[in-house]
Amino acid sequence: LRDQGLPEDILWLSLIESGFDPNATSPAGAAGLWQFMPEGARIYGLTVDRWVDERRDPERSTIAAARFLADLRQRFGTWELAFAAYNMGYGGLLSAIRKYNTNDYWELSRFEAGIPFETSLYVPKIIAMAIAARNPKVFGCEGVELDASVIFDRVSVGPGVSLHAIASAAGVADADIEALNPQLPSHRTPPPYANGPESASTIVRVPPSTGPRVGKLSAKLGSREAKLEPYAVRWGESLDDIAASHHVARSALVALNGIRRDEAITAGTVLLVPATAATATKAPEPSRPTVVVRADTFDYADRRRVFYRPVPGDALRDVAHALSVSVDELVRWNALDPRAALHDGMVLQAYVPRAAKLDRVMVIESPDARVIAAGSDEFFEHFEGQRGRKRIQPVAQEGDTWRSIAKRYGLTLGQLERINQRSRTSALAKGEKVIVYAPLANSVSAALAEREAPNQGDDDGDESAARNDTATNGADSTASAVTP
Repeated sequence: LRDQGLPEDILWLSLIESGFDPNATSPAGAAGLWQFMPEGARIYGLTVDRWVDERRDPERSTIAAARFLADLRQRFGTWELAFAAYNMGYGGLLSAIRKYNTNDYWELSRFEAGIPFETSLYVPKIIAMAIAARNPKVFGCEGVELDASVIFDRVSVGPGVSLHAIASAAGVADADIEALNPQLPSHRTPPPYANGPESASTIVRVPPSTGPRVGKLSAKLGSREAKLEPYAVRWGESLDDIAASHHVARSALVALNGIRRDEAITAGTVLLVPATAATATKAPEPSRPTVVVRADTFDYADRRRVFYRPVPGDALRDVAHALSVSVDELVRWNALDPRAALHDGMVLQAYVPRAAKLDRVMVIESPDARVIAAGSDEFFEHFEGQRGRKRIQPVAQEGDTWRSIAKRYGLTLGQLERINQRSRTSALAKGEKVIVYAPLANSVSAALAEREAPNQGDDDGDESAARNDTATNGADSTASAVTP
């Protein structure tokens, strides 16, 4: 703070914000000693990504906070207003000043709804701490001893080196290195970024007097661990896909990159993968993936059809941009509601320009997929066949009810309602076709039994149908009983 030409008492703002804990995180996403939000941190030159979060770096974040506070002081003219703006936001304070037509912080804090209640307490807390810290005896704190300054050495370490390897080289516990480097949330120096230098290094803090030893071994630190390579995540690619394509377990990939349980890995994120598999390709799927599309067909002379599998966190607008198509086109091609979220397990069809470069997008080319139309005979044959069932349409006989048909085919009334989009209380007319999903092995015999069995009401009809032996019936009657 002194180097930045600011009052040293500003350090108490950090105490109020974080309790001097560089790992403090707010529910809103602010982090570090000075509780920067990611956007504000980047404006003041801090790196914030999954590998480096300089909001947690005590030195770098303090320089950024000093510059931010100096800007606020210059804009508003007093430290009280600068502190208030830091807490409630530049725009909010400016609005309050204009509304009540005063630039006196203390006056604003007295007005009803002048500034947030939290801010009306925040500024006095900082000032009170400064007064108490400069007059400890007056406030009965003369026995309080200050913690010793944190001292350390700095060393330059190559990309992708774990803090464990650095700790081993320094001869200290992992926790000692982690405590000195809270800006490395994945406990590893960052890999080379896309289009960045392969030999990019990171300054790491180590305990005092261990710097020369670690520096001497820094060139060998990477060789002490499995050889790793950076990998940029593609659109539509999940951790499972990456793990499979590089022949590692998903859990190993998570541990290798320090991926948090609640962390979303998005397109463009750089991860580390084993170098021995860096050039490996994804193992071919045992069969072509099945893709369900809407019944409408589209034909474009200058486009080709591809399929994209959304991953958690995908937004329709971002996917459209990645595929070089419009949101409206994706909505039309896939019968989507643009207000609804995309879900894992869906597959979107897109007709992309033939010249579109999709090297950073994980897509399935149309010839490599089995494409079936939703609601078609092939659709039901595929999905019901996976469940060991067949879709048939027996004809209702005299006295049939929804209950008797459900019982005959081993379905619940709810299932029958859902299949036929009919209420169980609606009447069934003789000769009316009913859709059922019958067990595959018994679908033909069940349909034939339905055709031949005498109907004597719900219970009798069920029992008669169950006693029918289709082995005694000819092929012609079987064919007539099953509606294509």
